[in-house]
Amino acid sequence: MWFRPTGRSRYIDRDMINTLRRYVVFFVLALGSLTMAAPVAWAATAPEVVDEVVAQPYVEIQPEEPAPDEPQWTYRYLIPAVVLLTVVLIGGTVVMYFVKVVRGRYTVVE
Repeated sequence: MWFRPTGRSRYIDRDMINTLRRYVVFFVLALGSLTMAAPVAWAATAPEVVDEVVAQPYVEIQPEEPAPDEPQWTYRYLIPAVVLLTVVLIGGTVVMYFVKVVRGRYTVVE
């Protein structure tokens, strides 16, 4: 693909742009091949085996017990607050229903 000369690129000719494009393509291909070849090269090297006998540690290391998990802040604060707010709103709605609707439904006749 050849570039057409424009007003902005009048100092750079077509041959220079195409040469730069070739260098960029070469650089990208080289970098890609190196990044694909590096893990294969690292995996091919194996550690040296000195003896078939596995060395035992001098001091036996006890496995650590995992620390008990603390509940997340949502379980500690947000969920109880939402439950409390819901209970208060439902209770307030029930009380307001009885105060406004049921109280006015019946009247004392003398």
